[in-house]
Amino acid sequence: MEYAKGVSPEIANRPRLVERLALYRERRRRGARELGRLKRSDVVLFSPGNSGRTWLRVMLTRVIEQTYDLSSPPLVSFDNLRKLDHRIPAIAVTHNRWLPYFRRPRRGRECAPYYSQRVLMLVRNPIDTCVSQYFQWKHRSKDTNVALKGWPPRSSDLSLQDFLAQPRTGVEQLCAELATWLRESHKFQAVSILRYEDMLVDPATSLRQAVEFLSLPVSDEVLGEAVDYGSFGKMKQREMDRVDAERPDGEPAMTATTADGHKTRAGKIGGYQQYLSAAECEYYAGVVAANLPPAFGYSQLPEIHPLAT
Repeated sequence: MEYAKGVSPEIANRPRLVERLALYRERRRRGARELGRLKRSDVVLFSPGNSGRTWLRVMLTRVIEQTYDLSSPPLVSFDNLRKLDHRIPAIAVTHNRWLPYFRRPRRGRECAPYYSQRVLMLVRNPIDTCVSQYFQWKHRSKDTNVALKGWPPRSSDLSLQDFLAQPRTGVEQLCAELATWLRESHKFQAVSILRYEDMLVDPATSLRQAVEFLSLPVSDEVLGEAVDYGSFGKMKQREMDRVDAERPDGEPAMTATTADGHKTRAGKIGGYQQYLSAAECEYYAGVVAANLPPAFGYSQLPEIHPLAT
Protein backbone atom coordinates (compact mmCIF):
# COMPACT_ATOMS: atom_id res chain seq x y z
CA MET A 1 0.00 0.00 0.00
CA GLU A 2 1.29 3.46 -0.88
CA TYR A 3 1.08 6.35 1.58
CA ALA A 4 1.31 10.09 1.05
CA LYS A 5 4.85 11.43 1.26
CA GLY A 6 5.93 12.01 4.85
CA VAL A 7 2.90 10.13 6.34
CA SER A 8 3.69 7.00 8.33
CA PRO A 9 1.53 3.85 7.95
CA GLU A 10 0.45 4.23 11.60
CA ILE A 11 -0.98 7.71 10.98
CA ALA A 12 -2.47 6.74 7.62
CA ASN A 13 -4.27 3.78 9.24
CA ARG A 14 -5.51 5.80 12.22
CA PRO A 15 -9.05 6.41 10.83
CA ARG A 16 -9.43 2.68 10.28
CA LEU A 17 -8.20 1.90 13.79
CA VAL A 18 -10.54 4.50 15.29
CA GLU A 19 -13.44 2.96 13.36
CA ARG A 20 -12.58 -0.54 14.57
CA LEU A 21 -12.33 0.67 18.17
CA ALA A 22 -15.71 2.39 17.88
CA LEU A 23 -17.28 -0.82 16.53
CA TYR A 24 -15.71 -2.84 19.35
CA ARG A 25 -17.04 -0.48 22.01
CA GLU A 26 -20.53 -0.37 20.52
CA ARG A 27 -20.73 -4.15 20.27
CA ARG A 28 -19.66 -4.50 23.91
CA ARG A 29 -22.14 -1.83 24.98
CA ARG A 30 -24.95 -3.71 23.26
CA GLY A 31 -23.73 -6.98 24.73
CA ALA A 32 -23.75 -5.53 28.25
CA ARG A 33 -27.30 -4.27 27.75
CA GLU A 34 -28.35 -7.66 26.39
CA LEU A 35 -26.89 -9.43 29.43
CA GLY A 36 -28.63 -7.03 31.79
CA ARG A 37 -31.99 -7.69 30.16
CA LEU A 38 -31.35 -11.40 30.18
CA LYS A 39 -30.80 -11.40 33.94
CA ARG A 40 -34.05 -9.52 34.55
CA SER A 41 -36.24 -11.51 32.19
CA ASP A 42 -38.80 -14.22 32.91
CA VAL A 43 -38.30 -15.99 29.60
CA VAL A 44 -36.07 -15.68 26.52
CA LEU A 45 -37.18 -15.69 22.89
CA PHE A 46 -34.12 -16.63 20.83
CA SER A 47 -33.92 -16.90 17.06
CA PRO A 48 -31.33 -16.30 14.37
CA GLY A 49 -32.15 -13.21 12.34
CA ASN A 50 -34.80 -13.57 9.62
CA SER A 51 -36.40 -16.67 11.12
CA GLY A 52 -39.94 -15.27 11.35
CA ARG A 53 -39.57 -13.64 14.77
CA THR A 54 -41.50 -10.50 13.85
CA TRP A 55 -44.49 -12.60 12.83
CA LEU A 56 -44.41 -14.51 16.12
CA ARG A 57 -44.06 -11.27 18.10
CA VAL A 58 -47.02 -9.75 16.25
CA MET A 59 -49.23 -12.69 17.24
CA LEU A 60 -47.93 -12.80 20.81
CA THR A 61 -48.45 -9.08 21.23
CA ARG A 62 -52.00 -9.39 19.93
CA VAL A 63 -52.69 -12.19 22.44
CA ILE A 64 -51.34 -10.03 25.28
CA GLU A 65 -53.25 -6.98 24.05
CA GLN A 66 -56.56 -8.84 24.02
CA THR A 67 -55.96 -10.83 27.21
CA TYR A 68 -54.90 -7.86 29.33
CA ASP A 69 -57.09 -5.25 27.62
CA LEU A 70 -54.27 -3.03 26.39
CA SER A 71 -54.65 -0.29 23.82
CA SER A 72 -52.47 -0.71 20.69
CA PRO A 73 -49.28 -1.72 22.55
CA PRO A 74 -45.89 -1.88 20.80
CA LEU A 75 -44.43 -5.24 19.85
CA VAL A 76 -43.41 -7.19 22.93
CA SER A 77 -39.76 -6.56 23.79
CA PHE A 78 -38.29 -7.29 27.22
CA ASP A 79 -40.40 -5.55 29.88
CA ASN A 80 -42.16 -2.91 27.76
CA LEU A 81 -45.54 -4.61 28.19
CA ARG A 82 -44.95 -5.66 31.80
CA LYS A 83 -44.68 -1.96 32.59
CA LEU A 84 -48.30 -1.70 31.42
CA ASP A 85 -49.46 -4.72 33.46
CA HIS A 86 -47.30 -6.51 36.04
CA ARG A 87 -48.87 -9.87 35.18
CA ILE A 88 -47.22 -9.88 31.74
CA PRO A 89 -43.84 -11.68 31.68
CA ALA A 90 -40.64 -9.88 30.73
CA ILE A 91 -39.51 -11.49 27.49
CA ALA A 92 -35.89 -11.01 26.42
CA VAL A 93 -36.01 -11.03 22.63
CA THR A 94 -32.59 -11.81 21.19
CA HIS A 95 -30.57 -13.04 18.22
CA ASN A 96 -27.62 -13.48 20.64
CA ARG A 97 -25.68 -11.23 18.30
CA TRP A 98 -24.02 -8.89 20.80
CA LEU A 99 -23.68 -10.84 24.05
CA PRO A 100 -20.66 -12.87 22.81
CA TYR A 101 -18.75 -9.59 22.38
CA PHE A 102 -19.27 -8.76 26.06
CA ARG A 103 -18.92 -12.24 27.51
CA ARG A 104 -16.66 -14.38 25.34
CA PRO A 105 -18.12 -17.89 24.97
CA ARG A 106 -16.14 -20.84 26.29
CA ARG A 107 -15.95 -24.01 24.23
CA GLY A 108 -18.62 -26.42 25.40
CA ARG A 109 -20.38 -23.62 27.32
CA GLU A 110 -21.30 -21.30 24.46
CA CYS A 111 -24.79 -20.65 25.84
CA ALA A 112 -23.78 -20.38 29.51
CA PRO A 113 -25.60 -17.03 30.12
CA TYR A 114 -28.85 -18.82 29.23
CA TYR A 115 -28.48 -21.86 31.50
CA SER A 116 -30.75 -20.42 34.20
CA GLN A 117 -33.35 -19.29 31.68
CA ARG A 118 -36.52 -20.63 30.12
CA VAL A 119 -35.76 -20.40 26.39
CA LEU A 120 -38.26 -20.38 23.54
CA MET A 121 -36.28 -21.06 20.35
CA LEU A 122 -37.62 -20.14 16.91
CA VAL A 123 -35.76 -21.76 14.01
CA ARG A 124 -36.11 -21.89 10.25
CA ASN A 125 -34.61 -23.80 7.35
CA PRO A 126 -31.09 -22.28 7.23
CA ILE A 127 -31.16 -21.82 3.44
CA ASP A 128 -34.39 -19.82 3.53
CA THR A 129 -33.06 -17.88 6.51
CA CYS A 130 -29.85 -16.87 4.74
CA VAL A 131 -31.70 -15.93 1.55
CA SER A 132 -33.97 -13.70 3.63
CA GLN A 133 -30.91 -12.18 5.32
CA TYR A 134 -29.49 -11.40 1.89
CA PHE A 135 -32.51 -9.36 0.89
CA GLN A 136 -32.44 -7.55 4.23
CA TRP A 137 -28.74 -6.76 3.70
CA LYS A 138 -29.34 -5.65 0.11
CA HIS A 139 -32.48 -3.57 0.57
CA ARG A 140 -33.13 -2.62 4.20
CA SER A 141 -29.98 -2.71 6.33
CA LYS A 142 -28.27 0.52 7.32
CA ASP A 143 -24.55 0.72 6.63
CA THR A 144 -23.83 1.25 10.34
CA ASN A 145 -25.67 -1.95 11.28
CA VAL A 146 -23.95 -3.89 8.51
CA ALA A 147 -20.57 -2.78 9.88
CA LEU A 148 -21.56 -3.69 13.45
CA LYS A 149 -22.62 -7.17 12.38
CA GLY A 150 -19.34 -7.65 10.53
CA TRP A 151 -21.20 -8.34 7.30
CA PRO A 152 -19.74 -7.42 3.90
CA PRO A 153 -20.29 -3.73 3.09
CA ARG A 154 -23.32 -3.12 0.88
CA SER A 155 -21.06 -1.34 -1.59
CA SER A 156 -19.51 -4.74 -2.36
CA ASP A 157 -22.76 -5.59 -4.20
CA LEU A 158 -22.40 -9.32 -3.53
CA SER A 159 -24.58 -11.75 -5.42
CA LEU A 160 -26.89 -14.02 -3.45
CA GLN A 161 -24.57 -16.95 -4.18
CA ASP A 162 -21.56 -15.06 -2.81
CA PHE A 163 -23.52 -13.95 0.26
CA LEU A 164 -24.51 -17.54 1.07
CA ALA A 165 -20.85 -18.56 0.98
CA GLN A 166 -19.60 -15.79 3.31
CA PRO A 167 -18.19 -16.95 6.68
CA ARG A 168 -20.46 -14.58 8.67
CA THR A 169 -23.61 -14.80 6.57
CA GLY A 170 -23.43 -18.22 4.99
CA VAL A 171 -25.50 -21.36 5.38
CA GLU A 172 -22.69 -23.37 6.97
CA GLN A 173 -22.15 -20.75 9.70
CA LEU A 174 -25.87 -20.68 10.54
CA CYS A 175 -26.01 -24.48 10.72
CA ALA A 176 -23.11 -24.41 13.17
CA GLU A 177 -24.90 -21.81 15.32
CA LEU A 178 -28.12 -23.82 15.44
CA ALA A 179 -26.20 -27.01 16.19
CA THR A 180 -24.55 -25.28 19.15
CA TRP A 181 -27.87 -24.11 20.57
CA LEU A 182 -29.41 -27.55 20.21
CA ARG A 183 -26.42 -29.19 21.89
CA GLU A 184 -26.57 -26.71 24.76
CA SER A 185 -30.37 -26.62 25.11
CA HIS A 186 -30.58 -29.45 27.64
CA LYS A 187 -28.74 -27.19 30.10
CA PHE A 188 -31.47 -24.52 30.05
CA GLN A 189 -34.02 -24.38 32.86
CA ALA A 190 -36.61 -25.23 30.19
CA VAL A 191 -36.72 -25.11 26.40
CA SER A 192 -39.36 -25.19 23.70
CA ILE A 193 -38.51 -25.20 19.99
CA LEU A 194 -40.77 -23.68 17.35
CA ARG A 195 -40.17 -23.97 13.63
CA TYR A 196 -41.19 -21.30 11.14
CA GLU A 197 -42.40 -24.00 8.75
CA ASP A 198 -44.75 -25.43 11.38
CA MET A 199 -46.12 -21.93 12.04
CA LEU A 200 -46.90 -21.58 8.34
CA VAL A 201 -48.72 -24.92 8.21
CA ASP A 202 -50.62 -24.57 11.51
CA PRO A 203 -50.12 -21.14 13.10
CA ALA A 204 -52.73 -21.73 15.82
CA THR A 205 -50.97 -24.81 17.18
CA SER A 206 -47.56 -23.13 17.12
CA LEU A 207 -48.90 -19.99 18.77
CA ARG A 208 -50.57 -22.05 21.49
CA GLN A 209 -47.25 -23.82 22.13
CA ALA A 210 -45.55 -20.45 22.56
CA VAL A 211 -48.32 -19.00 24.73
CA GLU A 212 -48.35 -22.02 27.04
CA PHE A 213 -44.56 -21.90 27.38
CA LEU A 214 -44.87 -18.21 28.35
CA SER A 215 -47.58 -19.16 30.89
CA LEU A 216 -50.02 -16.69 29.36
CA PRO A 217 -53.73 -17.34 29.98
CA VAL A 218 -55.54 -17.31 26.64
CA SER A 219 -58.91 -18.38 25.29
CA ASP A 220 -59.44 -20.13 21.98
CA GLU A 221 -61.24 -17.01 20.75
CA VAL A 222 -58.29 -14.73 21.51
CA LEU A 223 -55.85 -17.22 20.01
CA GLY A 224 -57.83 -17.45 16.78
CA GLU A 225 -58.14 -13.67 16.51
CA ALA A 226 -54.39 -13.26 17.02
CA VAL A 227 -53.65 -15.76 14.26
CA ASP A 228 -55.99 -13.88 11.92
CA TYR A 229 -54.44 -10.54 12.86
CA GLY A 230 -50.97 -11.91 12.20
CA SER A 231 -51.82 -13.56 8.89
CA PHE A 232 -49.30 -13.00 6.12
CA GLY A 233 -51.72 -11.07 3.96
CA LYS A 234 -52.72 -8.65 6.71
CA MET A 235 -49.15 -8.11 7.88
CA LYS A 236 -48.01 -7.41 4.34
CA GLN A 237 -50.87 -5.00 3.74
CA ARG A 238 -50.12 -3.09 6.96
CA GLU A 239 -46.47 -2.80 5.94
CA MET A 240 -47.40 -1.62 2.45
CA ASP A 241 -49.83 0.94 3.85
CA ARG A 242 -47.21 2.24 6.29
CA VAL A 243 -44.46 2.43 3.67
CA ASP A 244 -46.72 4.08 1.09
CA ALA A 245 -47.87 6.63 3.69
CA GLU A 246 -44.23 7.55 4.36
CA ARG A 247 -43.34 8.09 0.68
CA PRO A 248 -42.75 11.63 -0.60
CA ASP A 249 -45.53 13.06 -2.76
CA GLY A 250 -45.29 11.79 -6.29
CA GLU A 251 -43.20 8.72 -5.50
CA PRO A 252 -44.86 5.53 -6.80
CA ALA A 253 -46.32 3.01 -4.37
CA MET A 254 -44.74 -0.38 -3.81
CA THR A 255 -45.09 -2.85 -6.66
CA ALA A 256 -44.39 -6.55 -7.03
CA THR A 257 -40.91 -5.79 -8.39
CA THR A 258 -39.91 -4.14 -5.11
CA ALA A 259 -41.44 -6.77 -2.84
CA ASP A 260 -38.09 -8.43 -2.03
CA GLY A 261 -37.05 -5.23 -0.29
CA HIS A 262 -39.78 -5.44 2.34
CA LYS A 263 -39.79 -7.20 5.68
CA THR A 264 -42.95 -9.20 4.96
CA ARG A 265 -41.52 -10.68 1.78
CA ALA A 266 -42.73 -14.11 0.68
CA GLY A 267 -43.84 -16.36 3.55
CA LYS A 268 -43.04 -19.66 1.82
CA ILE A 269 -41.49 -22.98 2.73
CA GLY A 270 -38.50 -23.61 0.48
CA GLY A 271 -38.75 -20.20 -1.14
CA TYR A 272 -34.98 -20.26 -1.72
CA GLN A 273 -35.61 -22.53 -4.73
CA GLN A 274 -36.94 -19.49 -6.55
CA TYR A 275 -33.53 -17.81 -6.38
CA LEU A 276 -31.07 -20.71 -6.71
CA SER A 277 -30.37 -23.15 -9.52
CA ALA A 278 -31.15 -26.84 -9.11
CA ALA A 279 -27.44 -27.55 -8.64
CA GLU A 280 -27.13 -24.82 -5.99
CA CYS A 281 -30.19 -26.13 -4.16
CA GLU A 282 -28.70 -29.61 -4.13
CA TYR A 283 -25.37 -28.28 -2.87
CA TYR A 284 -26.86 -26.32 0.04
CA ALA A 285 -29.17 -29.19 0.94
CA GLY A 286 -25.96 -31.20 1.35
CA VAL A 287 -24.44 -28.45 3.51
CA VAL A 288 -27.49 -28.57 5.81
CA ALA A 289 -27.46 -32.37 5.99
CA ALA A 290 -23.75 -32.40 6.84
CA ASN A 291 -23.72 -29.60 9.42
CA LEU A 292 -27.13 -29.49 11.11
CA PRO A 293 -28.40 -32.16 13.53
CA PRO A 294 -31.29 -34.15 12.02
CA ALA A 295 -33.39 -33.43 15.13
CA PHE A 296 -34.48 -30.14 13.55
CA GLY A 297 -36.05 -32.04 10.65
CA TYR A 298 -34.21 -30.13 7.91
CA SER A 299 -31.80 -32.84 6.82
CA GLN A 300 -33.84 -34.02 3.81
CA LEU A 301 -34.67 -30.77 2.06
CA PRO A 302 -36.79 -29.57 0.38
CA GLU A 303 -39.22 -31.82 2.26
CA ILE A 304 -39.44 -30.71 5.89
CA HIS A 305 -39.72 -33.58 8.34
CA PRO A 306 -41.31 -33.40 11.80
CA LEU A 307 -39.29 -31.84 14.59
CA ALA A 308 -37.80 -34.54 16.83
CA THR A 309 -39.19 -34.52 20.38
